[in-house]
Amino acid sequence: MASHQLYILPEDVQVLPVKALPEQALAKFEYEADDFILTYTHARNTSKIVDASSASLLQEFRKPKSLPEGVLTYALLNNLDAQTILEGSYTFLTRLRSEGFLVSYDDTFGKNKQFFKPGDRFKDYEIVSKLEGVADTEIYKIKKNSELYALKLLKTNKKTPQLLANFYNEIDILSALDDIINPSLIEYGEYETDHYLIMEWVDGDTCLQAAEQYQNLGDQSNVLALLDISCRILNAYRHLHNQGVIHSDVHPANIILSASGELKIIDFGLSRLVSKSGTPARGGQVFFFEPEYAQAVLDAKPAPPSTFAGEQYALGALLYQIFTGKQYLSFSYDKQILFTQIAEETPIPFRNLDIVVDNHIEGAIFKALAKRSEDRYTHIEDFYLAMMKVQESFPDRFAKDKKMSVQVFRDSILADYGFTGGLAKTGLLLAPKSSVNFGAAGIAYMLLRKALVTSSAETLALADVWCDRAASYIHDPESGFYSKDMDISPSIVGLSSIYHTPSGVDLVQALVSQAAGDYASYYNAVRSFLMHAAQPCENLDLTLGKSAALIGSSLILEQMPPYDKFVKNDLLAFGKGVTEEIWSMVDSYAAISQKNPINYRGIAHGWAGILYATLKWCKVSGQNLPAHFFQRVGQLVDVGIEENGYVRWEISNTEPVSWTGWCHGSAGYTFLWTSLFRFTADEHYLELAKKTAGYFLNAAQAGMNGSLCCGRSGECYALLSVYNATKDDFYLNEAKRIAKQMLPHIYSGQMRNHSLYKGNIGAAVLLEELNRPGFARMPLFE
Repeated sequence: MASHQLYILPEDVQVLPVKALPEQALAKFEYEADDFILTYTHARNTSKIVDASSASLLQEFRKPKSLPEGVLTYALLNNLDAQTILEGSYTFLTRLRSEGFLVSYDDTFGKNKQFFKPGDRFKDYEIVSKLEGVADTEIYKIKKNSELYALKLLKTNKKTPQLLANFYNEIDILSALDDIINPSLIEYGEYETDHYLIMEWVDGDTCLQAAEQYQNLGDQSNVLALLDISCRILNAYRHLHNQGVIHSDVHPANIILSASGELKIIDFGLSRLVSKSGTPARGGQVFFFEPEYAQAVLDAKPAPPSTFAGEQYALGALLYQIFTGKQYLSFSYDKQILFTQIAEETPIPFRNLDIVVDNHIEGAIFKALAKRSEDRYTHIEDFYLAMMKVQESFPDRFAKDKKMSVQVFRDSILADYGFTGGLAKTGLLLAPKSSVNFGAAGIAYMLLRKALVTSSAETLALADVWCDRAASYIHDPESGFYSKDMDISPSIVGLSSIYHTPSGVDLVQALVSQAAGDYASYYNAVRSFLMHAAQPCENLDLTLGKSAALIGSSLILEQMPPYDKFVKNDLLAFGKGVTEEIWSMVDSYAAISQKNPINYRGIAHGWAGILYATLKWCKVSGQNLPAHFFQRVGQLVDVGIEENGYVRWEISNTEPVSWTGWCHGSAGYTFLWTSLFRFTADEHYLELAKKTAGYFLNAAQAGMNGSLCCGRSGECYALLSVYNATKDDFYLNEAKRIAKQMLPHIYSGQMRNHSLYKGNIGAAVLLEELNRPGFARMPLFE
């Protein structure tokens, strides 16, 4: 991106705070409460999570600016060093450019052209909406006589010979094809000073969007769905190649799947008709180039023409992404290094991504990704048949009933994480691989609870194995708890949280060792917990801050053997000190209804969490509640909104929306009210718990996210908390009903594999504990 070139954030790109969206809409993303989501209003582009500072920087490009100008303006407004910001944001801005969120102003908008608006006329067509705008074209959905079409328009003052050659090449290719796997060409020509072509409208999602809902491969039905999508893609390209055409522009946005399963390939400007003399210029997304092309670039030689073998490699890269959600290499943003990677590096094994799936799938895809063209399949037909063979090898491929059952789920958990499973032998490999929230410590806790429910010594021993896997972070602390791909860093999650740092590994090890009667290991783990939980932390909240230390200390203390007074005294002193630190700050803040440093109200990041952690610690330790504790409880009660006999809380003073889940929603508040009822025996809190549970039971659900954090597993635990306080079977039956309703979606795209709070591990704990509801506890919280 040249320093003088102007860039703009298109007007149909929205930058929205994540807290303004429903929880279920965000379930497939990893995000923090202050993050923002970038999304196109009309285009097929996928959405993207960015942090608050990045969102603020992007807003500078609502008007055309060069990169240095945009960064300088942002830096001056925020009193920051411009050079540091420019260096730190270059990769981020480059990525947004490649993803279509940040576009060249001159190339996209031109000097004198304006976008069409919905309702405008183009010839005898009506503009319905603008689909996307890129450097050389604009695409619109248009209609005529109630039929929908796609309008591709060259609206640029830079109609280079190459651009026009690509335009007419697409017309030639579409005219030569049979319209089975391509949109039919309706008309083309010049309109005023613009070149245009009109095609059949192709409705649906990109192939990657269609695949995302199935990319949790713990469920065989998801694997079969991805095999089906893959075979459809390969069959379409087989048909294309049989017509003598090489697409030459393989990437997810150019393959559209309709709801009925019909597949169309689009965008043929770079395509090659092999029977025609001359070869179109090469182009496309760099991540899908074949090694032959990459080597030519490295050798400073002319780009080779596209080939069937090269397209097979691109399809291998695409199918890898279909199955894993990731690119087949960890690409550098340095082009020289990137092309070297394409030419030389072998694909990342699925196992390195903690994906356990039939080895034949990986084998079939990796053959297409062979570096030497002669080592790939002879024809695309062979690639298609190889994937079909894998699909047909699944024994229950034609079974009518593939619904997940509790027993099938339990079996899959033991298969994945048991002694004979591959994961237990090495632990997780994908960062963050050790933490409670996303890694091995969460798996160890799940197995601990399963062992206690079933009185299984073997499962308890397995939990200890996973504790060892979690402890492997000492050899690689960075990948143990942080992840660049997930934007999880010390600046985001801190250094002391039980959910994201070594203190959580220590906590789980202490609980497992105590259950096993291994007191030497137990005391070592408690000592290590005290060291790690005491790391510097300015945050007060329950998931990332000081309140997390109170939760961890409480869980250890309530299980502590009575005869080691030295460790107990150290733990009591630590908890007392943390409580005093929290409340020395809290007491200086304004009322909850007023503006103060704690903006959020819920359990995960707000007032409810601080109150809950304080209450839990004081109840377990026997220490006195802070002087103004119940004053803050009253303030939180007062900002609740009662409607139709139910009570809800808005996320914050500045965000007038209410969620249902544990993290920011009503399910989280329910735990506070049931805990206060048990502590005080005041029926008012029990009624409040019932009304709060009533809100999420009766709220419209936007999806079936089954996670503990913001989904239905957390709501089930809230219902079990009310059940254990009331012994009213209604709440137990509702928890069982929701769990049963959730079961088919446990391996949905919204659920993250191997995650306690965001995925299948938390659901596994719930389904075990529903058999002993009096024993049930929200994991590492209650």
